[in-house]
Amino acid sequence: MIRVFLVDDHPVVRAGIRFLLEAKGPVQVVGEAESGEEALEKIPLLKPEVAVLDLSLPGMSGIETAKTLRTRAPEVRLVALSMHEDPEYVQSFFEAGGQGYVPKSAVEAELVDAVLAVVRGEYYAPARLLSRVAREMANPHAREAKLTERELEVVRQIAEGKTYKEIAEHLGISEKTVATYRERAAEKLGLKTRAELVRWALERGLLG
Repeated sequence: MIRVFLVDDHPVVRAGIRFLLEAKGPVQVVGEAESGEEALEKIPLLKPEVAVLDLSLPGMSGIETAKTLRTRAPEVRLVALSMHEDPEYVQSFFEAGGQGYVPKSAVEAELVDAVLAVVRGEYYAPARLLSRVAREMANPHAREAKLTERELEVVRQIAEGKTYKEIAEHLGISEKTVATYRERAAEKLGLKTRAELVRWALERGLLG
């Protein structure tokens, strides 16, 4: 049996994960925690083979918990079970020492597959997430500014003079979402005005 520890601040979610893992795989859940701090106390004592972490924890985040566990319990394999599907979260978790990443929107079998994979010493993430991470890592401008692929595309279209409505129609999203991507990109780049965004895009040859 694979010894697994669960970290999630919602008891109902933990109960659901426990039932799924123990029903679908050769798994025994040996402990639970509702925060990163509690996990750091219990995991070194219980010595599970795998810890399944939510990334949106109260207090210490799942990413910070993973980083600390790499020092305190380096033998434990780490799997994120997260609502976040942004490649930035996926990349950050793996850089923090994680071995598996499963979005909460995934089919049930994927979490079991992830636990089995990391125990074998493999890395695991759904193919659709890995392809998005690979695309963003291959884009030097996105890496430089830590922009997501969608944020970079919004900046490029804004720099081309398109309105929020035109960008929304082109990308199949709402104007409010366009504004959110623009605000995130501007914050990451430290640029406040449209003119500054245009200059940034021009300097990097993003305009045709």
